[in-house]
This record gives sequence, structure tokens and C-alpha cells, in this order.
Amino acid sequence: MGQPPGSPSYSGRPAAGNSLPQNQRFIRVIRAPRADPLAAALLLVAGAIGLWQLLLPWRSVTVDPGLPASASGEVSTTGWQVYRLLRAIPDPTGDLRVATLAVLGVAVAGGGLILLGLAMMLAINHRPLGLAALLLSLLSVAAAGWLLIKARSIFDVGLVGLFAQAQVGWYLFLAAGFLGVIGAWKALSTG
Repeated sequence: MGQPPGSPSYSGRPAAGNSLPQNQRFIRVIRAPRADPLAAALLLVAGAIGLWQLLLPWRSVTVDPGLPASASGEVSTTGWQVYRLLRAIPDPTGDLRVATLAVLGVAVAGGGLILLGLAMMLAINHRPLGLAALLLSLLSVAAAGWLLIKARSIFDVGLVGLFAQAQVGWYLFLAAGFLGVIGAWKALSTG
């Protein structure tokens, strides 16, 4: 059965007599930008834990092991106290300077990830913001890796001993960058 004249053709071929120039045959459909709530949530959580690591305890340290067991105790140090202790060292080595910047850098990157996470709720192109979030997250991962590699010279304890003393702030310090990388990849993939 034939189609009435002037009706659109529903086959995959162009209708007879309707030949378009080569550059107009394929039309690219562009989606309107939209919010990305999953990337926003991941970046907001990554940023929040990047900031919280300064306020929560990192590790527990025995006060005076020479005292009897009843008089000695364990004290927890927060990320902010670790930063202040590293800043108070007179004439620090290069490792200690980088460690000081690493502790504070993860918190600053956390603040940036919070702002970028809020921007993911806007109907804009998320790729440039996702790239910025990826860079901040990779810097946080590098900072955490630096402290893991240099644990002996910075904390005067080996890596196993450091994890034996570790508390929630230390784990947040390590996890902030990785969670930020996941959120940044989500933002980059959404576009």
C-alpha cells in the first residue's frame, strides 16, 4: 500500500526527490544541560570529610610511657593539632614542610569540593567543574600518599604503627581525595 503524496517517509532512506547536501544529512541532537545530583552528593561528602579531618582525632598517643600504667594515658590529636605541631617545629626539613601543606591542603581542597559540589546542582556544563574537582581530588590523594610514604620521618612511627594508633580523622584524611575522584569522574561523564 502506498503513502499519500506529501506524507513523511518513515523508512531509514530519504524520500525520493528529497536529497539533502552531504553536510546536512545527519543532525546532531544536543541535550540541554541539567543538574547532576549524584556528582553533587559525592563531591559534597568528599569536601565535608576533607574539612572534618581537621576537627576529628587522627591518632592516639601515649602521654608518658615511663610512668606507671595508672598514671600514663592516651591522648588523641586532631588534624588541626597535627598541623599546629608541624608548624611549630623550628627549622623543619622539606618532608615536614610538605606534610604541613598536605594536612592543610586536604582541608582547603575539601572546601573547594564543597563549592564545586554545590555548582553541580546547576543546569550548566559540568565538564570544566569536574576537571577542577578532579585536580583538587588528585592533589588530596597525593597529599595522603605523601604522609603514608613519609610516616617514619614525620610521625616517628612506621606505617603499621601509624595505623595501629589511627582514629577516624586519619581515615577521613585518606578517603577525602578518593571519594572526590569518584564524584569528579561522575561530573565529567555527565557533561
